Amino acid sequence: MTTNILNSHHSKTHLAAFIVVLATLVVVLLLIPPYYHSNPYNSSIISSGNITPMPKPGSAGITSSGIKCGPGVRQVPWSHYAPICEPAWHGNNGGATSPGVTAKTITVSYRNFASLELQAFYTFVPKSVMGTNANMLQGLMAYVKLFNKDYELYGRHVVVKPFTGKGDLVQELAGLGNSAAQQDAITAKSLGAFADMSLLSVSPMYQKYLSDQGIISFTFYGGNRATYESEAPYAYALNDLCGKIVRGVAAVVDRSMAGLPAIFAGDPTYHTKTRVFGIISPDLPEWQSCTNTLVNQLKSYGITPAEVLSYTANVAVLANEVVAVITKMKSAGVTTVLCPLCDFASPILWAIEADMQNYHPEWFTGVFLDGYSQLIKKDQWSHALGITTQFTPSNNQSGSRELEAYKAFKLEDPKGHYIVGDYYIYEAAIAFFDALQAAGPDLTPKTFQKGFDSLPPSIPNGNYGRWEFSPGHFDPFSNFRIVWWNATKLSTEDGRAGTWIDCNNGTPYYFSNNAAGLPYHQQLNCF
Repeated sequence: MTTNILNSHHSKTHLAAFIVVLATLVVVLLLIPPYYHSNPYNSSIISSGNITPMPKPGSAGITSSGIKCGPGVRQVPWSHYAPICEPAWHGNNGGATSPGVTAKTITVSYRNFASLELQAFYTFVPKSVMGTNANMLQGLMAYVKLFNKDYELYGRHVVVKPFTGKGDLVQELAGLGNSAAQQDAITAKSLGAFADMSLLSVSPMYQKYLSDQGIISFTFYGGNRATYESEAPYAYALNDLCGKIVRGVAAVVDRSMAGLPAIFAGDPTYHTKTRVFGIISPDLPEWQSCTNTLVNQLKSYGITPAEVLSYTANVAVLANEVVAVITKMKSAGVTTVLCPLCDFASPILWAIEADMQNYHPEWFTGVFLDGYSQLIKKDQWSHALGITTQFTPSNNQSGSRELEAYKAFKLEDPKGHYIVGDYYIYEAAIAFFDALQAAGPDLTPKTFQKGFDSLPPSIPNGNYGRWEFSPGHFDPFSNFRIVWWNATKLSTEDGRAGTWIDCNNGTPYYFSNNAAGLPYHQQLNCF
C-alpha cells in the first residue's frame, strides 16, 4: 500500500548537523513496535476474612475528604474526571488481596530513566517542555499525596517506590534493550509493586514485561487494540489508539476538505485548486497497519490519495528520504499533506525541505505539546491543521494556571515548580486513582480493570476532552476537536509564541459516529 522513499541522490549538506540531532529523536517516537504477551501473570487473591462491601457510589453521606455525597456528586469538586463520590468507608478491606496490596498500602514503582540519547534530546527540546526525572517524580508525588487524602481507598494509601532502572527508554522505543527492560520489570516486582507509575518512561516494551509480572501500568505511547487485549487486565493507554485517530482524520477529510479548494495552503495558487491529498507515515508494521486503515477509510468515502509514502529512522538515508518525500508530494500536485501518525520531530525536517523546494501545502498532522510544534518553521506550520483529544483553556485565557493539572498540583505543593510534563502525569495519576476507588476494597488487577471499565463519563469541558468507559476499551478518549497552528499567539502551556487554536469554535466531534456533527462539504472555520 505504501512506497518507501529511500533512493535519492539529492544531498543537502547544510542539513547534516540538524539531521544528526534529530536522528535519535525520530527513533524515539517512531520505532515503537507492538508487543504481545502470551503468558500473563495470574494474580492470586490472598484476602483474609469477610470484606466489607464498598458503599454505592452517590449514596448519602460524607466522603473521607469531607464532601457531602449524593447522586451525581464527584469525589472531589475540582476535577472533571473524578469518579462519583462515596461516603467514607469503614470495615475489613481483606488485607493482602493481591501482590503489592496490604491492609494499609498499595505499592507502586517508579522507574527513573537516564541515557545519553535523552541528553541529546534535551539539547534539542528544552527541559522546560517535559522536565527532568526529579521534576516528574516531584509532580507524581504531589498528585499521589493529594489523591491519598481525597479519594476513598478503603483504609489503604498509595506508596511510591522509585528506583533507577537498567533500561534505556530510547533504546526500548527503538525495539532494543529487551533484557534490561525485562530486568527493570523484575525489579519493580521485587519492590512489591501492584502497579508501575513511571508514566512517561513506560515504553511499550517495558509495559509488556510489567504485564508479564502481573503489574498494572499506563503508557503515553499508544499502540493497537490487539496489544492491550493480550495484556489485559494490566496494560492501559493514555493516548488515543491509532484506530480512533485515523477514523477521525478520514471523517474530517471527507466532510470538510475533499472536493473543496485548498484555502489554507501557503501557496496562493492552491487556493483555487481542489484538494489533492498525500499521506506520510512511519515505516513500521503497527503504523503501516493504521495507515492502511486510513487509506481504506478514505477510499470508502471515494477519496484516493495521490501519494502514500513511508519513511524510516535510518540515519544513513534520513536526509535523502526527506528530500525524496517532499519531491514526490510536490510533483504529484499534492495540496494537502496528511501526516496524522507522524512523530513530533520529522515535521521539522519536512518543513525545512519544503521551504527549500518552494513547496507550501496545507499540513494535516498529529498534535503535540506546543513546545514541540514551536520548533517547526513558522511559515510552513502556520498552514497546519490537526485533530486533538486535548481541550486546553479557551482562547481568551492564558497560562498554565487555567489547567486542572496545575490547580491540583498547587493544592498539594503551593511552592513547588509545576512543569509542562505534569499535565500528562496528572492525567495518568487521576485515571489510576479513579480506577482504584471504583475497584473497591477487594483490590486485584481484575477488580481494577472492572473499576476502570465502570467509571462514569467525565464532566464536560475538561482539559482532556470527554472520557467514556466500557469493557474492552483501554483508553478513555471519546471525542476530539479540530485545531490550527497559530505561530504568534502565546501558548497556555508555556507562555511562548505558538499554540494550537480551535477551528469551528471548538466544537467537539465524536469518534463513535465518524464526526457526524461536522457540516458536509463545508470548509472548516479556522484561520
